[in-house]
Amino acid sequence: MAQLLKHYWVDRDNLNVFAVSPAIWTRPMFGYVAPNIEGLEIIHRLEDDNKIPFCLSTCPDETTVTEKEGLEIITQAEWDAIVNAYDAKREAQRYAVVREIRDQLLAETDWIAIKSLETGVALSAEFSTWREALRDLPNGDTFPIDLPAAPVTVSVTNEEYQGKIRSITMINDPLPPAPEPEELLG
Repeated sequence: MAQLLKHYWVDRDNLNVFAVSPAIWTRPMFGYVAPNIEGLEIIHRLEDDNKIPFCLSTCPDETTVTEKEGLEIITQAEWDAIVNAYDAKREAQRYAVVREIRDQLLAETDWIAIKSLETGVALSAEFSTWREALRDLPNGDTFPIDLPAAPVTVSVTNEEYQGKIRSITMINDPLPPAPEPEELLG
């Protein structure tokens, strides 16, 4: 079993100073490093609510760790709570991107619907169904991995959409792994 640690980066020039506040983190600096703890292994790099980077790390039980501001030993429950809170924020960001892309696609194709109304020419069932499916995004209990199938008159790629979604990383990502590049070509 290993010790679970939450720690901030340390000022390279003063190893007793952890960058725990915006005043310390944003000052002119030559660099920050991980604390000098034997066997320290950084598992996750995150940001706190002030956008200050911190890490969730482990070290061997036999390593002596002295807690201080910016360095604390945490329980598995605290570790899990930090990870879950991070993932919840990241998922909210993903949903915001889904809504942004949905709104953009609807706005880009509004002219087709308006022209149809003005000319009295009915929209194709495929086009109407696609726009309705877009308006329903995000929907369901699972994250929308793919956009609704677009009609042939609309140029939309799932690769760009998925790239934007996957660029918002999560620790416990519910999305299936992205296909390897050679799988995309084959």
